[in-house]
Amino acid sequence: MRRFLPGALVFLTAYACQQQPIISFPSREISSQPTVKPQLPVSQHPNSFVWRNVNIQGMGSVTGLVINPQPPHDIYIRTDIGGAYRFDRQHHHWIPLMDMFDTNFAGGGIGVESLAVDGNFPQRVYAVVNYRSQTQREGDKLKYGYSGEVFVSNDRGQNWQPTGLAPHQVFVGPNQDYRGDTGERLAVDPNLSSLLYFASRRHGLWRRNPQGSWQRVGGGLPSPQSLPGYKTKAGKDNLDLPGFTFVAFDRRTGKRGQPTPIMYVGVHGSGVWQSRNGGKSWRNLGGGDNPVRGVVAEDGSLYVSFATRGRDDEKARGGVKRYRNQSWQDITPEGENKPYGGITVANDSSDTVMLVSDRIVYRSRNGGKSWDKQTMDMAARVGEPSTPGYYDQDASTRLAAIMIDPANRKQVWWTNGWGVARTTDITANPAKYTWVMTNLEELDVNMVRVPPKPKNQGGAELLSAVQDRIGFRHVSSDSVPQQQISPENIVINPAFKWANPDWQVYPVPFPHVAGATSMDYAASKPDYLAFVGFHQWQGYWSIHGMSRDNGKTWQSFPSVPTQMLWKQDKSKQEEVKAIAGQIAISPTNPQNLVWAATWGTWPHYTRDGGKTWHLARNLNPSPRPDPFDERNNDHIYYDALPKSWSNSISPWLSSHVLAADRQDPKGQTFYYYAQNTFYFSRDGGATWSKGANGQFPMWVTRPTIVPNPTRQGDVWLSFARNPEDVKGYPLYRSQDGGKSFTKVPNIHSCEFITFGKGKSANTPYIYIFGRVKGATRDTMYKSEDMGKTWKPISNPQILQFPGITHMEADLRIPNRLYVALRGRGIMVGSQGM
Repeated sequence: MRRFLPGALVFLTAYACQQQPIISFPSREISSQPTVKPQLPVSQHPNSFVWRNVNIQGMGSVTGLVINPQPPHDIYIRTDIGGAYRFDRQHHHWIPLMDMFDTNFAGGGIGVESLAVDGNFPQRVYAVVNYRSQTQREGDKLKYGYSGEVFVSNDRGQNWQPTGLAPHQVFVGPNQDYRGDTGERLAVDPNLSSLLYFASRRHGLWRRNPQGSWQRVGGGLPSPQSLPGYKTKAGKDNLDLPGFTFVAFDRRTGKRGQPTPIMYVGVHGSGVWQSRNGGKSWRNLGGGDNPVRGVVAEDGSLYVSFATRGRDDEKARGGVKRYRNQSWQDITPEGENKPYGGITVANDSSDTVMLVSDRIVYRSRNGGKSWDKQTMDMAARVGEPSTPGYYDQDASTRLAAIMIDPANRKQVWWTNGWGVARTTDITANPAKYTWVMTNLEELDVNMVRVPPKPKNQGGAELLSAVQDRIGFRHVSSDSVPQQQISPENIVINPAFKWANPDWQVYPVPFPHVAGATSMDYAASKPDYLAFVGFHQWQGYWSIHGMSRDNGKTWQSFPSVPTQMLWKQDKSKQEEVKAIAGQIAISPTNPQNLVWAATWGTWPHYTRDGGKTWHLARNLNPSPRPDPFDERNNDHIYYDALPKSWSNSISPWLSSHVLAADRQDPKGQTFYYYAQNTFYFSRDGGATWSKGANGQFPMWVTRPTIVPNPTRQGDVWLSFARNPEDVKGYPLYRSQDGGKSFTKVPNIHSCEFITFGKGKSANTPYIYIFGRVKGATRDTMYKSEDMGKTWKPISNPQILQFPGITHMEADLRIPNRLYVALRGRGIMVGSQGM
């Protein structure tokens, strides 16, 4: 569902499991009831805030689930960008396990490719992630390189250490295609805990031997390069290749303390492979050319699901088969014209097997000879009390993993692109599934806004702009939003008219996956808000809207910026429209907005609420190109406000390069950043002057402009590190409206900055995430004296806010800060919560 720029990751020497952890950060063991706010431990520092998640509950891909066969039968889940979780059975909520890793640990949010538990050591769990495997110098920058690493925890996820795979440069793709179809790729030999296998996408099968070193497994297995689709049609590496998809052992064939002789590996594009001598040699059993998941029953039967998702000219297909007594039996429940995914077998009944396909759960009690079928419908309209109000009709689709609970065979769990569900009695007809989502927060958030309308006058606690659901109005950070942002009268993408022939505009609530990339409010009229974004399913199509009631209802702009531009081959002109990007709204005149699109048009402004849009002009352009090409768009618009490189990379990446000055009494001052140059406008965005230039970091993907909300012309500019950047960047401040900037002293690096209510109206509190006075780990800080001194308000040993995308403090309540995260929802920190 999501894509992001490739990250990068740092060399670290391999360490064996038996050694002491080199990464040792405690996770949050939460002991409250679901109705109580789950909180992170308080730092020992007296100024530290209490941190917890804003209650949203899910909306991200939970791609896998494993349960330890030994008591206490710990349940772990993996997500595509939001780390791993363990379920607290006693208190019925999820415990995030990877918040102690920093933003650049895995190139942003933390995706987990696979999980494994050790049935001989119930405290032990493994996770496969991208990891900083090396550093290298490029020009004047020190950069990380990234590769796959297998991490181990010997205390149920509280502390983690790498096992040494990273130096081998094995590719992992926790956010690539087939992320929920395949697995588990990682497996511990049930008879020899020191033997570990990992089936990778593009680099074959790997084994970590009892001596602690990783080696590529040969023995006749196919070369990864020989698999169909290893390269794209354009000749590039296919990062969506399923590759080697699962590892499974026939435990009963081995002896304790020795390698299990019979084991299986799925190879998409080749078939199921078997070893009868503990992985030394392999033979192809066939079965099907697209295996994705496999499980071995207690009697030695191997159950395998097969799936091809279908793309380009390839049709979706799949099946289910059982391998018993050296022969295959087709047990596909409903034909081979669709993919099948998660598969599980009861630990005390080798003929009780369950599997999933899209929104259907199948169950057989006779080894697949016959199947019972249950179609999942867990959308909010059904009335299931556990379902958040914004879960639409797609909430039950793309089921990924399924597992019969070894602690209770009547209890069954499954995961999908929304979260985790469970039935406590699979024997019921029909079985009743409920969402199990307390403290499972993995939404991909682009921005948080806190309009300063008092809550006792109907103001929201906060609003969010997010991927997949556009965004939310959060009445309270404790309450799950009942509906997503859904603007009225968004004209449908004509290229997809065939899919919705009766629609002229998209209905409300918005029926598809879409993301808001930016949101802003009118500072002196906080009932007025605006957002821009894009349709993630029906092409890259502009999504936008304005609210006049503090985010309760939204209406699309009457029009969007449009230009006639020459095609790349210069054969003809075509109409392009503004898509995604950044929006800023005047503090005093909500009809005056500036829109810097990610794709499509150059920056535009409107003075009539979007009825008409006009090109923003640069008052200090470079000289007119000579020779002048009349079919070169850059030449034609050489005197327009330039597109910002960091804002033009992808709508999946929000770069906060546009802002309004909240204290301009005329409401006509806007700020903008592009290509190492700061721009300002004094006439509502019509014309722009160059301010400071040449002194800022180059090629940084996430600059953030933050004007001081209490003082006109006081502008702060931060630069978050790119995923591959080792070193951070200074914090810059201008006190003359962007004409000149100076570095803020005592700050070694600053990723993000925001302002909140302070002790007086003219002295707000400032919050930054970065490093002050030689700190070696990123920390959240607060200043009560406009940056002269800083106090840490987070414990970096516990919480590193992995994947920060934006920060916003509350201007109504002192000491309240919201942090938008990539794949971990929204964190809220406060004193006295």
